[in-house]
Amino acid sequence: MRPDADKVLRGIGMSLAMNVAPQMTTAFGRSTAQLAAYLSLVLASQVDGLANSLLEENRAIEALASAGAKVVADPGLRARLAAAGAGEELPDIRVSTLQAANDRLRGLLIDLHSAVELTPGDAARALEEQIWDELRESTRRRHVDPGF
Repeated sequence: MRPDADKVLRGIGMSLAMNVAPQMTTAFGRSTAQLAAYLSLVLASQVDGLANSLLEENRAIEALASAGAKVVADPGLRARLAAAGAGEELPDIRVSTLQAANDRLRGLLIDLHSAVELTPGDAARALEEQIWDELRESTRRRHVDPGF
């Protein structure tokens, strides 16, 4: 047997919802079991695609950084953007590793966005729109669908 995390969490959630919660004798007990069931189902829906979502987002921000290196005037920021745009060699693809890279890239994206907002010209406006597009897409990637 291979314990797939998403299937295990889904099984726990369903068992809590269908078997445990109805047996609770207090409203607090039922509510706690239902909350645990819901959280298990939400986590189950996130486990399978989380690494892929982080990888997608990291690549998108790296592309924005590469484009930003050609638009911003500040030499220090330009160098940081160029380095990020070249892509980071990660030691592994664990979620914690991808999340740490994502945190660094999102911090850089904030700096880029701030600089682009203050930069005149069509290239800056186009990049600003691309940044907003990625922020919307990032929100979509984080949409929680518990699957029930």
